[in-house]
Amino acid sequence: MSISEPIQQFIKWIQGFDYHILQNVDDVETKFILPLFQYLGYPERCCQSKFTGNGYQAAKGNSELEIDQVHFTTDNFAQHHAEPSLVIIALQNPLETNLSPSFVQSRLANITLKPLFFIVTNGYQIKVFQYWRYRREYCLFDLTVDALRNQELAVNFYQNLNFYHLNSINKHTDNLFAFKHHNLLEKHLRHYTYLQDLFTKCDFQPEITKEDNLLIVVKQKVAIKCHLPQAFSQGDCEIEFSNIIFRGIKISLNHQHILGSLMIGLKTQPHWQCRPFLRQLDKNAFEVTLGQTTLILSEVETIDLCLCIDEICQQYKKAIINFENTLETWEFAFVEFDGIRGFEICAVKPKIWELMYKFAQEFDYSKGKSAWHLFHQENFSIRLSRGIRDHAFIAAKASGHASVLPHSKISIIYEIKAIHLQSLERKQLTTWQQDIGSRGTWTAKYTKKWLLEKYIPQVINYYSQQTQFSGGEILAAIKTEQPQHPSLAEIDDIKDLLPYLCDIQSWLNLLYRPNIATFQLRSYYKTFTDLVRNTDSGISGMDYIMGNLQRIDWQNGQDKSDNGKSISEKNWTLKNAIICLDEQVTRINNHEYETSLNADLITRIFIWMIENGKINCSQQQMNAAKQALLPLWEQCRFEMRHVYPNR
Repeated sequence: MSISEPIQQFIKWIQGFDYHILQNVDDVETKFILPLFQYLGYPERCCQSKFTGNGYQAAKGNSELEIDQVHFTTDNFAQHHAEPSLVIIALQNPLETNLSPSFVQSRLANITLKPLFFIVTNGYQIKVFQYWRYRREYCLFDLTVDALRNQELAVNFYQNLNFYHLNSINKHTDNLFAFKHHNLLEKHLRHYTYLQDLFTKCDFQPEITKEDNLLIVVKQKVAIKCHLPQAFSQGDCEIEFSNIIFRGIKISLNHQHILGSLMIGLKTQPHWQCRPFLRQLDKNAFEVTLGQTTLILSEVETIDLCLCIDEICQQYKKAIINFENTLETWEFAFVEFDGIRGFEICAVKPKIWELMYKFAQEFDYSKGKSAWHLFHQENFSIRLSRGIRDHAFIAAKASGHASVLPHSKISIIYEIKAIHLQSLERKQLTTWQQDIGSRGTWTAKYTKKWLLEKYIPQVINYYSQQTQFSGGEILAAIKTEQPQHPSLAEIDDIKDLLPYLCDIQSWLNLLYRPNIATFQLRSYYKTFTDLVRNTDSGISGMDYIMGNLQRIDWQNGQDKSDNGKSISEKNWTLKNAIICLDEQVTRINNHEYETSLNADLITRIFIWMIENGKINCSQQQMNAAKQALLPLWEQCRFEMRHVYPNR
C-alpha cells in the first residue's frame, strides 16, 4: 500500500517520540500535543488553549475540569463556538501512569461544547472519543504511544483524526460512524436461523421497468425511480434502500445532483475512486453522499447502488444526447434568461435586429399568404410557422444597452418551448423527432442557416430604400463564424486533431475525481503513441516532454523506467520518449484505473508532439486515431456541457 508523505512524516515522528521527557502537564501540551496536531495537519491559528468559552460547564474552583485545548475549523476567534469545534483535548499529569476512570468521566460529563472528537491523554496513554448528534460518546481509540508506533495503527489513527478529514465531515449528519455499526449488527443478526426469513423478505425483487419517461431500476439492496428529462427539461430521481436501518428513508435528487454527482464515473467499481459521491472507509464500508444526505453503506449495498445509478444515468444521458443530436444544438451555447431557455445561434447588430423584428410584425401570418407571411409575435419571441407546423422560435438577448454601447451585439436565441414539442404532452415521445426537417420542426443549425442566408438578406433588401446600408454592414450582418472544430470524420491533417485533444486535456484537468477508468483510455493511449512514433527526431521541447513523463513516474512512485534507466537529461531524446510512452501503454493495460493527472500529462505530450513536430503517418493510423479519440471526446463534450456546470 502506498503511504502519502504527510502520513510517513507522522509515523516517523511518533516512532521517534520519547515520552520519558514529559515531566508535567505543560510538557504534555508543548512537547506531545502541539507537535502531534501539527503532524495531523491542524493549523496553529485554529487552536485555542485554556478555553473558557460557554461550551464547557466547569465546577467553580475545580481546575481539573478546565479545557486545555480546542481545535476549530476556522481561525476567526469570534467564531470559536460549538459549530466549528473539531477536537477538544484534556491533559493529565504524565506521572500518572494510567488515565483514571474518574478523571475521564468527569471530563466527558461536563462537556456541552460538542466537538467531533474528545481526546484525553497523559502523553503516554491516549483515549479518543467520537461524538455524534443525540447519542453517547464512543471510544474510537484507547492505546499507548508504544502501540501507536505500529505502522498500520498509526495510519488508521492519522486517517481518522487529520484536520482535512475532520473538516470535511458534516457535523449535522446524524452518526456517520453509527451506520457502520448498524451494518455490522445486521451482519451478525443474519447468523440467527430464525431471522434469515426476515432479512430475505427485506431485500427488493430486482427489476427494470420503463414507461414513457419513468424508469425504475431495482437491485436487491437499492431501488431508484427516475423521471428522465424530456426535450431539455429537467428530470429527478428517488432512491430507497432495503436495509432495515434505512427502511422508510427516501432520498430525492434533482436534475443538478444527478448530473453533477451521479453521472461521473459510470461503470466503475466503488473502490476505484472514480465516483465523487463515494469515499471508501474500509474494506466493507463506503461513505455515500447523495445530495444533502450522507450514509455509510456496506460493500454489497454500494455495488447495488452503483449498478442502479449506471442504468439510470446511461438512460438519462442518452435522453439528453438524443435531444441535442436531433436538434443539432451541440455547437451552440446554452442560455437561460427571463424565462427563456435556448441556444445562441448567431449575433447581429441592434440596427439589424430592430429591422428583423419590424419585418416579422409586418409579415405576420395572419396578415397575408405570401411565402414570407410566416411570423407571429409570442411575448418576447418570434414564432416561425407554416400553417399548423411550428418551424422554430427565436428570441433576442442584448449583450449591452444599445444607447450606451452602440456597437453591442444582439444574440439570436433558438428557443426551446413546450409548444415546440407538443407531442410530448400527449406521451408520443418520438413524434417530434419524426417531424424534424425543413417542412416541420427546424433544427438549430438549419435555423441559423435560414437566418443568415434568407431572412437577414431579405430584411436588408426590403428596407434598403428606407435605410442606407454600407457594404461592410451587410457583410457583417450575414457573416457566420466557422465551427470551433472541423468534423472529425472529415479530418485529413493531423494538426486538425489538436482542438479535440485540447478539449480532452481541459476536461481531464478539471475532473472532480482523482481517477478515471483505464478502459476509457487504453485505445487512446495506444493509438496516439503509435501516431506520434514517427515524429521527426529534431522536434523541439524534449525537456517539456520528458519532464511530463518524469511527473508521471513520480506519481506512480517510480524513479526508473522498466528498462532500469533513470530518466535524466542524457536520455532526453525522442527515442527515449517513445519508449516511456510505450511503458505507459503497458502499465494501464495492467491497471483498472488511472489518475486524471497522469491522463492529463499524457495528453499534453500528444498535443506538444503534434503541434511542434513533423509526423509521417499512414491513413490507417490516422483513421485509428480518430476512432479512438471520438468516444473520449464525446464523453468530454457531454460532461463539460452538462455535468460540471451543475457541480
